[in-house]
Amino acid sequence: MGYGERKGMKKIDWSGGLNNFYRRKIVKASLQLTAKACGVEYSEVAAIKRKASVAFARQLSMYLCHVVGDMSLRDVATEFGRDRTTVSHACHAIEDRRECPIFDRQIEHLERNLKGRIRDLVDTADMHPSKEMKMARLAG
Repeated sequence: MGYGERKGMKKIDWSGGLNNFYRRKIVKASLQLTAKACGVEYSEVAAIKRKASVAFARQLSMYLCHVVGDMSLRDVATEFGRDRTTVSHACHAIEDRRECPIFDRQIEHLERNLKGRIRDLVDTADMHPSKEMKMARLAG
């Protein structure tokens, strides 16, 4: 058996960063956090529809996935069903608002919360190579 394989389990290719499993888990955790923080329904934020009433929560979720989840703009765009430039705009919009100290503290709180959720994902992972890889990313 090779590195990262166990009897009865298929090998996961870790090249290229986060695999689809972790990307989806991080996106889901981010959407749940931002929906609650913004007072909107998770289903609305997670929907493909472009409703203005949930746009900020979705932008915030994209930002958290990129910054905390260490996902590329392209990966975030793919997971949200958006264009890479839309994700870039969302990240810039959140960064611009962080100049306000109160908003910045709120974002820091959400970032810590998402980091904790990612650590929980890593801690419950069955495969040790994934745990080592994710903990290295969290440490940085």
